[in-house]
Amino acid sequence: MSENEQFNELITLFTGTVKNLSLYPKTHPTIQTAVKKVNEIFHKLLATRREVVIAVIKNTLLVEKTPFYTTTKGIEEFIDRLSSIGINGIVFNRTINEKEILILFESLSIPPEELKQQNGITERLKIFGVKGVEIKKIEEDLKTEIFKTYTAARDEIVNIMSELRLGRLPEKTAIKELIRDLHDSMLKDKNTLLCLTMLQDYDEYTFNHSVNVGILSLMLAQELGFKSDDLFYIGLAGILHDIGKTRVPREIILKPSKLNDEEWNEMKKHPVYGRDIIKEIGGISDITAHFVLYHHLRYNLDGYPVSDGLTSQPEGSKIIAISDTYDSMTTLRPYQRRFDPRESIDFLSRQSGENFSPEYVKVFIKALGIYPIGSVVRLDTNEVGVVIKTNDTNPQRPSIRLILDSSGNIVNQIEELFLEEKDASTRQYKRTIVSPVGSAQQGLIDLNKYIK
Repeated sequence: MSENEQFNELITLFTGTVKNLSLYPKTHPTIQTAVKKVNEIFHKLLATRREVVIAVIKNTLLVEKTPFYTTTKGIEEFIDRLSSIGINGIVFNRTINEKEILILFESLSIPPEELKQQNGITERLKIFGVKGVEIKKIEEDLKTEIFKTYTAARDEIVNIMSELRLGRLPEKTAIKELIRDLHDSMLKDKNTLLCLTMLQDYDEYTFNHSVNVGILSLMLAQELGFKSDDLFYIGLAGILHDIGKTRVPREIILKPSKLNDEEWNEMKKHPVYGRDIIKEIGGISDITAHFVLYHHLRYNLDGYPVSDGLTSQPEGSKIIAISDTYDSMTTLRPYQRRFDPRESIDFLSRQSGENFSPEYVKVFIKALGIYPIGSVVRLDTNEVGVVIKTNDTNPQRPSIRLILDSSGNIVNQIEELFLEEKDASTRQYKRTIVSPVGSAQQGLIDLNKYIK
């Protein structure tokens, strides 16, 4: 069972048992079985961490910073119950046991007024000698905030594309506000935002890809020195670049094999469809529509649609073309292997001057770093890790998370390692990257576990 599946089962059992205690005595088999399972899950999770945190931040339930955006009635009631007793965080440590879990469940099921008469849940747990649970005020950290912004942008793209697939124009969209939020996130913590673009999800590929291209386009435009409105137009065009595919037959979009000439000619219409949709929606600048129209026009003016007398590819379209290609290559899909970021950058470099602007490709590579986030690398210790943070002052020494130890075993204790760290006695670096690990060797690695 994956960690996310454990989180899901934990929350299902948690919310269900608190509710069931209003229906059954604590000795009932339903309650006892749930307590036993919850204890088992906690101890599996606590084998690789010191504590597990369940929190509610801005009306969203999180387990270990993983948010549950799709809420059930049980989760909504659980959130309301925590709010009614004035708490938003519960921390579990390695001493937790079945007895303490049952006491916590009982405490959470007590009506708020009655619990208040007992001086609150913290005091009640203390009276019963509970040591493995701590009630704590949890503040939203920056990474959680950025994750929520990314997810909100993806959900908005889902809504827009779903409406368009049904033949309806979205009546209202928050996509313009979300572009500004993504730009703010870029300024606050570029590394975290770029980590999110590397998460792999077959089911959400289309929507994640749209958001990723918006993020990468914002990053490149910012590095190139674009300001204010131009940044906004480019980021918005990036996130909407494939919106025209909603008017291409789904059997063409989803076809896993090579398209025939007729299908390919239909696929090539999606930039024109995209431009038309943006104009139909209204409230979005013609500049954004223009950038979407030409995001498949090449730097040498080949590509599609026909350039209609243009002497050069529009600036925003140059940026989106690079971002689109990079994210498409570094994403795992049912019909395409995932290319390592370094391999993708090599491809962009080889194609620059023909398909892509040489100047823009150079800036894009510099912005991503020598070892872009998501790169899998081998160290001089024979360990293998994934880059999760670049290092502007010393690009050859980014931060990583280990995937395999020196014997080739999977590392379960996930932690961030700084490659600038030196041995105190020798003053030599503890670890140094010796080579990237090619994508062909990465097929069995679940990068989501280490990047998230």
